[in-house]
Amino acid sequence: MSEVGEKLRSARMERGYTIDDLQKKTKIQKRYLIAIEDGKFDQLPGDFYVRAFVKQYAESVGLNSQDLLEEYGDEIPQVQPKEAPHEPQKPKKESVLNSLRAHLPQISILAVVLVIVCLIVFVMAQVHRQTAHQIPNNTRIETKSTPTKKKTVSKKKPSKTKQTAPVKKQLQIEADTNKTDTYSISNWTVDSSHTLKLTATNADAWITVQSGNQGQSLWQGLINAGADHEVEVPTDVQQLQIRTGNAAATHIQINDVAVPL
Repeated sequence: MSEVGEKLRSARMERGYTIDDLQKKTKIQKRYLIAIEDGKFDQLPGDFYVRAFVKQYAESVGLNSQDLLEEYGDEIPQVQPKEAPHEPQKPKKESVLNSLRAHLPQISILAVVLVIVCLIVFVMAQVHRQTAHQIPNNTRIETKSTPTKKKTVSKKKPSKTKQTAPVKKQLQIEADTNKTDTYSISNWTVDSSHTLKLTATNADAWITVQSGNQGQSLWQGLINAGADHEVEVPTDVQQLQIRTGNAAATHIQINDVAVPL
């Protein structure tokens, strides 16, 4: 057993948690928790998840995760940056000139084709600019109430006025200036469900979603680079807590409205 694994195990036992209890609390698989305590980090999916799972384990048993990662930095694997590709050797000037001379006819034809394509695109752009209508770019949806007209009602045949359904307002998400990574949502309705869309832009991201008011896990998992995942949020949820292992590659939307991370 490694030193960091022994420290985490001791903290878990001091709080009276079993491995099964910790699995329910962190949503990390039991076999990964046992591997962390035994110091068998090679059994985890990768170096990134070793640090992410150790950090979440430490926070769940009341330890300072940042201090723990710094104290046992030599024992916990570091995320290795990708190696920069080797620059190809620059060809000699003479070989470049010879290659240009050999392909001069093809280059001339390609240049003529490019000029023709550019002319066609320019003409089409001018025609489109003259015929296209300008569309306003408004992101807010405002509701307007229409005045109702009074109608005379006869005694024999009373008429009923139809009630129009209220227009659903778009969500407004603003950052809380008093708290870090905290946002408030306006126009949240409880008569319909809401959709949380999680996207990993250019790298993988491990994301956990919990309902803050109930402490219930709604979803957790790994989203590959370029992929996304949608989570249906119940109407009675008043607070959401989202944790990501790669904030730089995480994009969040609620009902198609982006959270201004």
